[in-house]
Amino acid sequence: MSRTFNDIVLPASAPADPADHADENLRRTARSVISTLGLHDVELAPELVHALLRAGFGLQAGPASGEPPTGGVEIRSCPDHYGPGSLLLSWAPHASAYSPLDPGVTEVEGLMSCALLDTVRALGFRAKRLGASYSIQVQPWGPHVTD
Repeated sequence: MSRTFNDIVLPASAPADPADHADENLRRTARSVISTLGLHDVELAPELVHALLRAGFGLQAGPASGEPPTGGVEIRSCPDHYGPGSLLLSWAPHASAYSPLDPGVTEVEGLMSCALLDTVRALGFRAKRLGASYSIQVQPWGPHVTD
């Protein structure tokens, strides 16, 4: 049944937006990644994982799954002494990059860490390099966190 408003006929219900369906699929994938990694207790995990997936990054399950690294972004919990509620991200090359170790892979890992830091910040998250490592610390926003 249609409704009329000022002689304009409107359908009873608008068709579903395909973008909504795609976004729901990404959210479902994000929930699966969070479940696999055991990050349920980290408040910023759903938003961060969804944003990375939406930006096109491959996420790996990491050591929790027992699978060898498949390349992409590795996400893990950050020890509380670095900042409560933080996550660690790093670029993780494919397992084959380590046997034999190729010095080019180490260089790429460094470049990708810098790119990952810039990307996470561009997606609206608070992030910094964790010392001289290739890890990126993503911090929750709030008064208890310092730069």
